[in-house]
Amino acid sequence: MPYTDDLTDDRLRVLVHGAGGIGLYAAARLAAAGHDVTVKGRATTVAALRDADLSVLRDGVATAVPGVRATDRVPAGEEFDLVVVATKSWQVADAAREIAPVVGPGTRVLTTQNGVDAPDRLAAHVPPEAVLAGTVVVIARRVSPGQVEVVGGEATLTVGRPGSVAPDDADRRVLAALEGAGIGARWTDDVASALWKKLALVASYGGVGALAGATVGETRTTPETRDLVESAMREALAVGNAEGARLDDADLADILRTYESGFAPGTTTSLQRDLAAGVPSELADQSGAVVAHGLAAGVDVPVHRAIYASQLPRENAARRASS
Repeated sequence: MPYTDDLTDDRLRVLVHGAGGIGLYAAARLAAAGHDVTVKGRATTVAALRDADLSVLRDGVATAVPGVRATDRVPAGEEFDLVVVATKSWQVADAAREIAPVVGPGTRVLTTQNGVDAPDRLAAHVPPEAVLAGTVVVIARRVSPGQVEVVGGEATLTVGRPGSVAPDDADRRVLAALEGAGIGARWTDDVASALWKKLALVASYGGVGALAGATVGETRTTPETRDLVESAMREALAVGNAEGARLDDADLADILRTYESGFAPGTTTSLQRDLAAGVPSELADQSGAVVAHGLAAGVDVPVHRAIYASQLPRENAARRASS
């Protein structure tokens, strides 16, 4: 259920930890809506936003968003109303340790990662009641350290508390701010199901795409790979249900519909692109997570095991090269 009430007029102090596509997008939309936004990124982002405004590119037109502050370390001695963790999945634990000192009693910390483990990694370092688990749907590409390109519609965000906790005033204030910034925010009392559903989509079509070296258009128009994607989706949903999610054939039909008609034919996932580029990817948090959780739950996941095992040599080589 969306929240659109007079809380949208509240100005939030926001820290966005991570300056990739999602981080720059969130920073731009919240800053444009009048919130006080700081981005924690690398030195290149700090330099870019010191010399020019953050820029949003859509349909070839760039729009400047003034007022976004950038830093290469979490500001000491400050507290924020909202912290958006926009790092890669494997970086969440380090990010959580960095942001812990700026999490106050009313702070909410929002995860945006693919996968199902980010909220627990966050809650190991910040108060669990501060954690908001989120699933984000948007195509936001970092073009340069100070510019993000948005392709298609604005972001939609499903948010909830681990453990099926109902929203409180601080949660509603965050949701209202997101809605006011043009981000479609919806609360769910079953965020575990939302996380597993998103993982079943991205890990399956992206994993098979990596396995085949193919775009979404190529895998969905080849009957054999299209069926492999569906099998992978069924595996992930089964693991999620074994861990307490409530997913059924309607959820499978929904993510199949997204795969079959919701993406441009040339689409690939960030997992595929990172593996192809020889840089660290979210392999362990996508198919690897399905494998690990499946093993713990006693659910066999042969497609995801094949994806994970086949891509692991490339992932290990990328990790060695980046260390």
